Amino acid sequence: MSWTAVKDAVNNNPKLKAILPVGSIEQHGPHLPLSTDSLIAEYIATRVANLLTFMLCPTLTIGYSLEHAGFPGTVTFTMQTYSSIIKEIAESLFDGGFKTLIIINGHGGNRAILDSSITSIKHTHPDLNLLSFTVLDIARVKFGETRRSPWKFIGHADELETSMMLAIHPNLVEMSKVVIEEPGFPSGISLETEDLTKVTYGWRTKDVTRSGIIGDPSFASPELGRLLLDHVVETISSTIGE
Repeated sequence: MSWTAVKDAVNNNPKLKAILPVGSIEQHGPHLPLSTDSLIAEYIATRVANLLTFMLCPTLTIGYSLEHAGFPGTVTFTMQTYSSIIKEIAESLFDGGFKTLIIINGHGGNRAILDSSITSIKHTHPDLNLLSFTVLDIARVKFGETRRSPWKFIGHADELETSMMLAIHPNLVEMSKVVIEEPGFPSGISLETEDLTKVTYGWRTKDVTRSGIIGDPSFASPELGRLLLDHVVETISSTIGE
């Protein structure tokens, strides 16, 4: 779109919402591409934008991925840089006439920074509405009904993420390179939602997995991926609608 096309769109609909997919460039084991989180976020955001007639922003493909440092190909911002980028994107959109920004986040490591950043932005821009959705958090609700992976075998490049990638970009998934790896977390610690409600744990991926995988991607299927993606799109769309 040209700048004049954006101006006309906002003038014709002052309540037009902007939707920003954010992800990461980080290792996802030997079988998934570095851009996995960004591709999933972009897919979800595109579907939501089309359903609700929102303005789709280009995907912010680099995020906060310090936990995956040391694996070749991983690129990360610092916390401060990432927060500043989110703030400056929001302010730029606000200056262009948008009063609502919806963030679709494909990387769990971005969530804490996004949560604090949108609160900070709201403090300085009270007229700007900000919403943030983390895809994996929403998908895990549905995943719990159908999962084949045992408890504590969900964390990264696992059955959940691999299934979603098989559904949207099967040509980028190399199932012949799948590794099954149980994470080396201390007893009582995992990346499963229930454990995270009790305690968070500072960790480096290289300390808990050699392959970069946390879980069992061999259980993944495109059918499960489509089920999870549909659930995420429906949940986000209905929440915004309400």
